[in-house]
Amino acid sequence: MPAAPGLPNRGPADRMSFGLFADFLPTIRELSAMIDLAHCDDFGIGAVTVRPSSRELSSTAGTVMVEPKVMQVLVALARTDGRVVSRDDLVAQCWNGRIVGDDAINRIIGKLRRVAEAVGPNAFRVETVARTGYRLVAEAPVAPVAAPISPPQLVAAPRGSKRLARWLGITAAIAAVVAVVEVARPGHPPSLLAVPVRTKPATAAMPAAVDDLETRGLSAMFDDTPERSVDSITYLREATALAPRVGSLWGSLAMSYVLSLGWTPPLERAVFVARVRDAAAHGFALAPRENRSAAALVSLEPTFGHWTTKAAALRATEAHAGRDSGPLAYQNIQFLVAVGRDRAALAETERIAQLSRLVPWIRAAQIDLLAATGRLEEADRLAAEMGAIWPRDRLIWFTRFDLAMFNGQAERALAMAADRADWPNATNAGEIALAAQTARAILSHDRYAIASVLAALQAAASGHGSAERAIRAAAALGRPDIALGVAHRLYSGRLTAQPRATMLPLIGLPSDAEPPTAMLFLPPASALRATPGFYALLTDIGLDDYWRVTGPPDFCTTPEARAWCRTHAPATESLPMRRRGG
Repeated sequence: MPAAPGLPNRGPADRMSFGLFADFLPTIRELSAMIDLAHCDDFGIGAVTVRPSSRELSSTAGTVMVEPKVMQVLVALARTDGRVVSRDDLVAQCWNGRIVGDDAINRIIGKLRRVAEAVGPNAFRVETVARTGYRLVAEAPVAPVAAPISPPQLVAAPRGSKRLARWLGITAAIAAVVAVVEVARPGHPPSLLAVPVRTKPATAAMPAAVDDLETRGLSAMFDDTPERSVDSITYLREATALAPRVGSLWGSLAMSYVLSLGWTPPLERAVFVARVRDAAAHGFALAPRENRSAAALVSLEPTFGHWTTKAAALRATEAHAGRDSGPLAYQNIQFLVAVGRDRAALAETERIAQLSRLVPWIRAAQIDLLAATGRLEEADRLAAEMGAIWPRDRLIWFTRFDLAMFNGQAERALAMAADRADWPNATNAGEIALAAQTARAILSHDRYAIASVLAALQAAASGHGSAERAIRAAAALGRPDIALGVAHRLYSGRLTAQPRATMLPLIGLPSDAEPPTAMLFLPPASALRATPGFYALLTDIGLDDYWRVTGPPDFCTTPEARAWCRTHAPATESLPMRRRGG
């Protein structure tokens, strides 16, 4: 088995070196002194059930999984029955007394507040007491929280016994790390792969360390910025180094590589595609039905121009790995929107949102699809809720901005653009200025303002994301000819791939030849259906061939589209995927 990524190969002489010991010792210290979530009883805060051992909060709104530090802070606050907990006490209980900056504590408190909003309005809140600390304010009493249970052999043990137990624990931890190094050495017998999934390491500290790394990696992955993509890969590579026989860790790493493709320069993309395949292969070797590995591999299959093949690949992957995987479900949602099946995509989005409530891509897709299917009030409510949770997430910000701009609330969009403090991450002043100029033109209906912004949009349409925005704006401003002209440039392969700048991010994208089609079937592009050029475009990119086999897209129910659809997308039940909308 090849060495796990991120874990250096060591010779026999340095396996027990102080460097290896020093690298691992802080983790041992942290895990031994902090609140031990594995030994905390479940408790309730009003209608919310808190399960510290699994890091879950459940309510009628669904279940949310949080990172370890967030759960530790919640437990520390819940123990006090509403009394104030000082920052020093939080550091002692949740950071083991290590020196941490105010930013680290503020970040965790902020995350806990967002989780409180997600699990149910008014269930509980975290109140800041100036110059003192924090306290938990709940609408109903907090059920008593049992103190963490210490391992029996360490309770009231004589001083010498404690020292002996400590050194035995450290020795066992070092031995476990050495064992990981041994497993990761090149040429190790392949039979080691044939072990049960989630085989526990020799020490109690190891699972918690690995679990923490995976949680950090997934959290960084969902933040969806170039810097956090690097963080995600780093955390997950370290997790696979510490626990190389856990298939799900390799699947998480494979998906982290997939999501980093959107930030990877074209010349380096092939290297990351190879890393996706390698990590997924490790995941499958350990767990043949590992769903993140499956989602990672199917994401690399091309969609544009390969509609039928991609639909078959998605069906086969889902049959093998199951439907309840967020990454795999998002692949299906992404495909359904790309082929004009908004209603089926919304049903899938609402289903998976119950399992993965705090994933920006899923929630942004849900907002767009609610608007596309005429459920504007629900779209507005969800957009406001997600804006409170992720005020500066790029995808959420532009989804909220476009929802307002294209649905009669351009003043609200302009107010967003004017609030510089809340501009989204990974953006620039020029991009915001162009978005605001578009909103002003839509609001004013002034023909000079419209001509000016359309000229600016066409000039800026040098990549996939900017072309998508130009198409939507031109459609909203009553210029379908300009919208279709930009679309032809986009689909002829003359523009640069910008997967993270698109309205719905293209999760995967192994090459530059994967332009988005989702915006053709979402508002305000519905205005294009009144022009013959729209249908000619669909024929040019081959979607009519796909619809002839699978049945018509959603827009074929509109009067202006029926004549074209009778010839190019007739109703049929010839394939099973028609019943699922795929």
